[in-house]
Amino acid sequence: MDDVMASRLPVEVVTHVMRFLSVSDRKEAALVNSIWYEASLDPILQDDVVLHFHALTTNDRTPQITRRNLPHLIVDQFDNSLNSKVIILKSCEQLSQSLQSLSLKSSNITESTFVELLSKCNNLVSLNLSCCNSLFMSGKLLEMNGDMQKLKSVLGSVQNLDLSAIRYMSDSTFNRIVTVCPNLSSLSLGSAQLTFNSSSYMPRGKTKCASSTLLTFDNILEYLKLQSPKMKLLNLSRTALTDDALETLVTLEGLKLEELVLVCCKDISDSGISVICKYQSKLKTIDLKGCVDLTDGAINLMSKNLLVLENLKLGKCRRVSDHSIKQLKHLPCLELVDLSENYLVTSQGLIEGLCGNINIPLVHLNLNCCPSVTDSFILSMCKVVTHLVHLDLGSCFPLTDHSLVTMSKNLKHLRYLRLAWCKEITDLGLLGYERTDGESQDSHEHDEHGKCRCTRKYNSTEIFRKPTGNIHLKNKSGEMEKLVSRHNEVCTLKNLSILRELDLSACPKITDTGLTQVVKFKELRSLNLSMVQITDLTVHSVTSNNPSLEHLSLAQCAALTDDAIECVAKRLPRLTSLDISKCDKLTNKSIQFLKEYSSRLRTLDVSFCENISVAAVDNLETSRNLKNVQKRLLGGSF
Repeated sequence: MDDVMASRLPVEVVTHVMRFLSVSDRKEAALVNSIWYEASLDPILQDDVVLHFHALTTNDRTPQITRRNLPHLIVDQFDNSLNSKVIILKSCEQLSQSLQSLSLKSSNITESTFVELLSKCNNLVSLNLSCCNSLFMSGKLLEMNGDMQKLKSVLGSVQNLDLSAIRYMSDSTFNRIVTVCPNLSSLSLGSAQLTFNSSSYMPRGKTKCASSTLLTFDNILEYLKLQSPKMKLLNLSRTALTDDALETLVTLEGLKLEELVLVCCKDISDSGISVICKYQSKLKTIDLKGCVDLTDGAINLMSKNLLVLENLKLGKCRRVSDHSIKQLKHLPCLELVDLSENYLVTSQGLIEGLCGNINIPLVHLNLNCCPSVTDSFILSMCKVVTHLVHLDLGSCFPLTDHSLVTMSKNLKHLRYLRLAWCKEITDLGLLGYERTDGESQDSHEHDEHGKCRCTRKYNSTEIFRKPTGNIHLKNKSGEMEKLVSRHNEVCTLKNLSILRELDLSACPKITDTGLTQVVKFKELRSLNLSMVQITDLTVHSVTSNNPSLEHLSLAQCAALTDDAIECVAKRLPRLTSLDISKCDKLTNKSIQFLKEYSSRLRTLDVSFCENISVAAVDNLETSRNLKNVQKRLLGGSF
C-alpha cells in the first residue's frame, strides 16, 4: 500500500519533500521508483551535489548525467588517455550550461586538452588547478594567442581560482592564466614556489620583467594592483612571506580583503599583523594556523581593530595565552574560533573571552589538544553558546562526565562532536549520570590482573592476584543500578538528536554498557570508536540503530570478531569508508562479507590484521573497484 501511494504522488510534491533531505538521503529516496528519481533531478535540488568523476569510470555512465544540471564537478586521477579524454570532454559538454565549479586537482592533463575542456565551460565560477604540475611544466600553457582569446571569451564569469602547490608556474604562465579570467575576486597561491628577492634574477639593465622560469612576488603585486578593487580573498599559505612583503601587499591602493589565509607563514610576526589590522580592518576571515612567531600582542591587535571578524583560526600559535584570549570578547561577530594545539590556553581565558558576551553568534569551536581546558569552561559555555554546531574537544584530558552531561542537556544543535582521548569520560556520562564527590574513583585504571595502565605497576601489597575481569563488570553493573535508582530524570547523549559526526576514539572508560544505550542517531554519518573497549555487542547495536552511517572506524578494537563485520556489511548499505586495522580476531570471512554486501565501499583499512590474507583483500579490491585500500603488514607478517 505504501508503495502504491508513493507512486501516485505528483513529481512536484516529491521534489518539495526532497528539499528538506540531505544529499545522501535524497540519493536513497531517488531509488524508490521512477517518479521519485525524476523528482530528484529537479535543478533546485542540484546546488549541493558534487559529481566526483574518476578517470576509471566507464563510458556507459556518461549518458546518465545528461538530464542532470550538476553545478560541481571534480575530475580525479585524470590520466590523459584517449578514453579518459573523450569521457571528460563529453561530460563537460553535457554539463556546460549548469557547471559552476570545476576541479582538476592533481590531474595529468596536457595544454591542448585543458584548452578544449575549458572552452566548453561557459558559466564557470570556480576553477581549481592545484597540483597540476604537468600542465605548467613546459611553460607553454596558453602561449598561442588564439587559445587565450578562445578561453577569455568563456571564462569571464570565473571569480575563484586555485593555483596552489604548482611547482613549475612562472610569471609568464601566471599572467596568461589570470588574463583569461579577468574578473577574479579570489586567488589561492598556497605552497607556491614564490621568489621574493627577484632583483637577483632580472636581466641586466631591467628592473621589471616577467620571468619565464620563476614566479616572483613582484609580479603578483603588479597583478594585484590592477585587480585590487575586485579582490576579496587571498591565500598565500606555506610561502616565505615576510612582514615587509606583507606590508607591501596589504597597503595596495584599493585593496579591501574580506578573507586572508596565511597558514604556516612562519616568518610573519606581530608587526605584520599590526599592518593588517591597520589597512585591512574589514576582514571577515583570517587564518593564521601554524604562524609560530605570533604572540599575545597580535591577538590583542586583532581584537581591537578587526571588529567585523567572523572566522578566527589560530591553531598551533603556541605562544598565545589567556592574556589575549580574554580579549576575544571584543569581537561581537565571531562565528568560528580555532585554538587547536595551543597549550597555554586555559579555561579561565576561554570563559572570559568566549562566555562574556551573551550574544556571541559562535557556532564552530575547535579546542583540540588544549590540555588545560576543564569542566568549568564547558559549564560556562553551555549557558551562553547554546547554538554550537561543531565542537572539537579532542585530547582535552581533564574533561569528565560532568561536561558530557551538560553538553547533552544544552547543545541540542550539535552536528559534529569530537571527544577523542578524553580519558575521564565514562559510560555514566553517556547515560546522563554524574558522580558525586563521594563516588569519585581512582583516576588510575587497572586491568583485570591489577596492573595500572598508566604506571605499569602492580599493587605492592599483593604479589599474586586472581583475574578480576568478571568481578569488575559485576561491580560496575551494580554501581549503574544504584545511580539509576537515585536519578529519576537523566539527559543522555541521545539528546543530541541531529548529530552527524561523533568521535569517541581512545576513551578507555567507555564500554558496551554505555554505547549500546545511547549511540542511536538516525542522521549519524560518521562514527569513530577506535581504541575503545567494545565487543560485538556494540557493533550489533550501532548498526541496528544508525542506518545512515557512511564512515565507520573500529581500529584497534581487539575483541571484535567476524560477526561484527557481518552486521556492518549487512545493515549499513550506505557505508563508503571502513577502518578495521589491528583487529586481530578478524579473518577472511570479514572480507567475504564486505565483498557480498558492501556495494558502496570505497575506502578500506585492514592494516596489521593478523588473520586476514593479502589475497583476500586483493580479491575484494578488484571486485568492488575500491579507490583506497590500506593493507600494510597483513597475515601476521610483522
